[in-house]
Amino acid sequence: PCDVLVGSYSSFAELPRGARVGSASIRRQAQLLSHRPDVKVVNLRGNVQARLAALENGDVDALVLAAAGLDRLGSGNSHGRRIDMPKYHKVPVENMMPGAAQGIVCVTCRADDNDALSLLHRIDNKEARIAATAERALLDVVDKGLQHKWPGRPPVAAYMSRDDDGWVLRGLLATPNGSKVVRTLRREKTDCSNEHASELGELAGRDLLNEAGTTFLAGYR
Repeated sequence: PCDVLVGSYSSFAELPRGARVGSASIRRQAQLLSHRPDVKVVNLRGNVQARLAALENGDVDALVLAAAGLDRLGSGNSHGRRIDMPKYHKVPVENMMPGAAQGIVCVTCRADDNDALSLLHRIDNKEARIAATAERALLDVVDKGLQHKWPGRPPVAAYMSRDDDGWVLRGLLATPNGSKVVRTLRREKTDCSNEHASELGELAGRDLLNEAGTTFLAGYR
């Protein structure tokens, strides 16, 4: 689920002052600027290939992209040909928290399609479902809490993972320019259920809203 820094630099700290960094994600832009307010964010649009072309052509000095997208691209295109990938380095979650359910594949089917439901039940990844449930619950709370204060979705991130003590849910809310960032961290026991994951996400979402207060996004439109 992580994001990666694509190009010749292995970390945000290595980027030269005033570096041009391409990203179309307000979440990634805000977190990058919170660590490196001196860089110039270039709002690149288009598919992954188009963004990689911008890097190759020198339009930007680096890119921040989802690791999952690069992995899919590197495994082969629609014609089955593998694509040569540029250098890239994983960005630690502490520096770039992923979006809710980033990297998780969701499959839907008709509610009355028992054959499909039986197949999907066999391939369902319980841990991925728990992570997605918690992260989406956090996102829902933040979205509803800010729906009258922000036209759209502000920079918000969520990441559910496991460690030796159980499940850990991290959340983040930032201003678009990265000047203000609030974070939360909540834990759940090892045998976390979908219901517990949803409750955990709701609590974490309220943490962010309470920490941000009512004027967090004032002046940003």
